[in-house]
Amino acid sequence: MRNFLDKTPNIDFLKIKKQGYIVSTLLVIASLVIIFTKGFNLGLDFTGGTSIQVKFANRVDISQIRAALRLVNLQDSMIQEIGTEKVEYEIRVSLKKGKSSEIVQKVKKALKEKFGDRFEIRKIDYIGAVVGEELRKASVYSIVAVLVAILLYVGYRFEPVFAIGAVIPLFHDAIITLGIFALIGEEVNLAVIAAILTVLGYSLNDTIIIFDRIRENIKLRGKKNLLQLVNQSINENLSRTIITSGTTLFSVLALYLFGGESLKGFALALLIGIIFGTYSSIYVASPLVVDLDRFFRKKTAGEGKTSKAA
Repeated sequence: MRNFLDKTPNIDFLKIKKQGYIVSTLLVIASLVIIFTKGFNLGLDFTGGTSIQVKFANRVDISQIRAALRLVNLQDSMIQEIGTEKVEYEIRVSLKKGKSSEIVQKVKKALKEKFGDRFEIRKIDYIGAVVGEELRKASVYSIVAVLVAILLYVGYRFEPVFAIGAVIPLFHDAIITLGIFALIGEEVNLAVIAAILTVLGYSLNDTIIIFDRIRENIKLRGKKNLLQLVNQSINENLSRTIITSGTTLFSVLALYLFGGESLKGFALALLIGIIFGTYSSIYVASPLVVDLDRFFRKKTAGEGKTSKAA
């Protein structure tokens, strides 16, 4: 591995750029079909539900509370520790599980069976569906705002061709991540939306680093053979990509496996996003720069010929 890192490889990544386009297009189309036909398993943040704050007489773990809730089929509820003493928790149950009054009774029954009288209900809150609808809209607006801001930023820092090449893969990453969530029925909540926004930033960072190297090589050699130049730039950044994406991937995998139920959706979104974000930086963003540059050059040349003929 050390020799590989010390020596710049010479892999022809863009040799299969057409196949990359086909795979990405099929994945995006499949994701959109799944999203619009199957829909999302929306969490309490978006659907509304019941929040129950419980304080225990002794220290308990989230796993013990979840085991108790399994008795009434509420084991997939969100359980969050309040403070650091492991005696007070918030249990959040989606509106899809039933009416608020029924949920409270089920939770009380489950906790009483498991812990006896060694707990008390401190507070009960109801999150209405109207609030959930507002959060859904805010989530969509935030993702769109991020994409527009990225488009303007990259367009200002680089050429418009680079801006388009950077933003299209971000749509690609976000849609595929959401498509996988819809496919497996994993809950989509505000934590997942936060993870997707994080993924967009991560994917863009990887893309921008490759674009920076492309720009440096263009200054040195010009755009005469942009395809070869982009390929070289990817190879020059390959060591960094492997190390950064690999270490991040292992960290997020550990979070997914050992972070508990409440962090599972967040970690899964990051996991999917890192894999496809790294893939799209190489096989979507970089080839797009080459093809878009070629397209605009031909268009400019065609307009030049037309004006001369006139």
